[in-house]
Amino acid sequence: MKPDGMALPVTRSIASRLARRIRPRRPWMLVGSCLLLVVLTVTLWGKWVESRDRADRLSAELKKVYVEAEKLRTEGAAAKQRIAQLERQLRGRGARATAPAPTAPAPAAPDRR
Repeated sequence: MKPDGMALPVTRSIASRLARRIRPRRPWMLVGSCLLLVVLTVTLWGKWVESRDRADRLSAELKKVYVEAEKLRTEGAAAKQRIAQLERQLRGRGARATAPAPTAPAPAAPDRR
């Protein structure tokens, strides 16, 4: 603009240069940040899936261990009961073997009349 308020004529070459200068530049920092965010998201999601699968496997294995432990505990309790029963039977037989045998009554003498 001129100092008296009138606009200067703009030539085509000047207009194209101004248009190139005015054209906004791409925000490469923002583009790079978005790509980095995508890479991090994919990586974290993949690791989360792996850890979730591993947790499921470990949970299933823990259930198997608990079932096996309960089975062994039940077998141990049954074996303990069986041992107690066998010990009672052994004591019973031992008591009968050490007890004196009952004596048979003496035969009665025939009557002599």
